[in-house]
Amino acid sequence: MIEFIIGAAAGAIIGYVVFRVMIHIAVSRAERELALLARAVEIYEASTIPARVEQIDGVFYVYDTRNGSFLAQGDTVAELKSRIESRVKHARVLVTEGEESVLSLLKADLESSRA
Repeated sequence: MIEFIIGAAAGAIIGYVVFRVMIHIAVSRAERELALLARAVEIYEASTIPARVEQIDGVFYVYDTRNGSFLAQGDTVAELKSRIESRVKHARVLVTEGEESVLSLLKADLESSRA
């Protein structure tokens, strides 16, 4: 009988240790993956410029929403793209703000240029 109690206690201790080791491994892996994901988000944010678009007299004007600086102007999406690419070499500009009607016009021009 005593052997059974000692075996059960030893099994419980070994099981607990194995469980703790498995939890530690899983937590370490999750921390590494979260750090990798955080780094990817930092890189994405550093290489992305959120922009606002306005239209005045048929000309689109694009501004950086982070600091309000002027990025480019143009009559078409193609013009805007080429002018932005000439000024901003290693970043991607995403139009995230603007009046709905202006955004619709910009989107329509983009779709017509793709067709």
